[in-house]
Amino acid sequence: MDYEAITALAKHHKQVFGRIVKCEMYKLDDGKMLALSRMHDDYHDMNLAILLDDKFHIEEVGGEMERIPYPCCEKKPLEMLSSLKGIGVLERGGLKKVKERIPRNLGCTHVYEMIESTFRSIFVGSYSIHGQKWEGVLALDLEENRQLGLQSPVLVDTCYAFNRESVDGEVLARARRKVEQARKKMAAIEEVKRGE
Repeated sequence: MDYEAITALAKHHKQVFGRIVKCEMYKLDDGKMLALSRMHDDYHDMNLAILLDDKFHIEEVGGEMERIPYPCCEKKPLEMLSSLKGIGVLERGGLKKVKERIPRNLGCTHVYEMIESTFRSIFVGSYSIHGQKWEGVLALDLEENRQLGLQSPVLVDTCYAFNRESVDGEVLARARRKVEQARKKMAAIEEVKRGE
């Protein structure tokens, strides 16, 4: 069955459960980033806020449980969030550190799900933030951008698109030439700004 045929099965049936996890990321004036996440489902309304320093390390973290099925869940899982301070979100093993600092039996699987989604959103959002400085100076096509991504230890072998086996030396060389030209343009622009 294809996607349409599978999803059509739901057309005349009552939904028995639904969950939405929403993540937003904001670049603050002082170089810091703010990540806000919300989980809403039939049993939960939960919020998570993570303040990151300019190196993407957790500086502050807090949460709120507006609606949960068990009163005992309201405080302890949120108190455990402070143990996440200092974790580098973009470093390999960041989620593993979360699991080490918040043991499963003292945390909340739903809070962990939100943290995981938030970390992944921060990862994607960080590329948008870093890419802004090249706006109007560097124009890479999708494959050139992907080939540069394959050179990143953070991205390589994280999914099919960034599978190490798909490196294309010719496209990578072309992308690197474009990056070098863009660096020269940016240096020239900075010289003009300084009046040199």
